[in-house]
Formats: sequence, C-alpha cells, structure tokens
Amino acid sequence: MKRIFLPISIDISDQKILVIGGGQTALKKIRILQRFGANIEVVAEKIQDEVYATGVVCMKKKYGKDDLKGYLMLYSCTNHNELDQQIALDGKDAGVLVNIHDLPALCQFISPAIYQDGNISVAVSSNAEDVQESIRLRNLIQNYLENIKT
Repeated sequence: MKRIFLPISIDISDQKILVIGGGQTALKKIRILQRFGANIEVVAEKIQDEVYATGVVCMKKKYGKDDLKGYLMLYSCTNHNELDQQIALDGKDAGVLVNIHDLPALCQFISPAIYQDGNISVAVSSNAEDVQESIRLRNLIQNYLENIKT
C-alpha cells in the first residue's frame, strides 16, 4: 500500500519534541527544529559535543518506553533498525507522533524540505519518495524568492 502524507503545519508552541539519538543525524534534525523555536529534548547513550552545544536538554541514557511521556512528537535518529522499530511501536502506543529517520514505512509524519523567511515557510515534500528532488525544488524556490526581494 502506497503511503500518503498530508502536508500540514503543526503548532509546536508549548509542546515538547523528543529526539532519540545523539549523533550527526540528530544534530541536523535539532538544527532544523530550532529554526522554529521548538522545545527539544534528546535521549541517547552517546551524545556528540555538537549536540550539547545546541543548548537542548540532553539526557545521556539508554532509551526506554517511559521516555515518551509528555511529548507531542519524536524523531528517532538512531540508525539502529531494531531499536527504530521498537521506538515506532512505543510512540504509536503512547500517542506520540513518530518520525524514524530514513524509514518512512515506520513514520506517522515526515519532514519536508523547508525554506523559511520570517513568517513565510515553504515546504516541499515528495511523500517520502525522493528526498533529493524535494531539496532541489526547495532550493530553486528559495533562490527565486531571495532574488525577487532584491
């Protein structure tokens, strides 16, 4: 069955977002989320210094199902297939929206390629089919919008 994702904007003010994983993938996700003022917390056994440097709340520990309490959504950036599958199940059971990096079959939502300027956000999504094409189109839109401003 082909998955279809509805492109929407979600109010994340006063909501907590959990990132599971403390490596480069998590760092990239954190930097994107911080552009939107997200309240981000990280759970991971190993957390890179660059993740700490972002200023997010970091909990250096092994992931457990109880870690999901109180979150609107989670991004799993572990790159461990078995753990990601468990996180997806746990998140759905806990009523937390789930995104598993590079495994759209386990996701309840996906993140589009985003261009943001002030109050304007443009999101380009390929329904998790062609991320590189989404990024390419987002960059074209970004270049166009930046050029018409000058």
